[in-house]
Amino acid sequence: MPRQRRYYREERRRPVYRDEEEWEDDDDEPEDLDRTVSKVSWGMLAVLSFGVMLSIAHSLYTPAAPLSSNDRYRVVSVSRGRLHAEEVGTGKRVSFDDQKLVKAALDGSIKRGDVIRR
Repeated sequence: MPRQRRYYREERRRPVYRDEEEWEDDDDEPEDLDRTVSKVSWGMLAVLSFGVMLSIAHSLYTPAAPLSSNDRYRVVSVSRGRLHAEEVGTGKRVSFDDQKLVKAALDGSIKRGDVIRR
């Protein structure tokens, strides 16, 4: 036969009644109210000024170009014995006078939009 579990209950206490003299006064004093309003207003001012500084910093920040963008170019066209391309990171147009690249573009091994490394 299994053991029966016994549950123990904490004895209930009678409620404690306090006299009105022992109660604390819940009325807010003017000094406490002024101190609370001052703290809240300074906190709001700090949060708003931080937001303004973040928005100004965001508008002035310009991200740097990727480090490896200097050696990668996207082919645009071939004309007058030159291969015209643009840098992948910055979009700056460049012309190459390399005859091997021009021949590769004319025979179809390099096409428009391909990325080449120099």
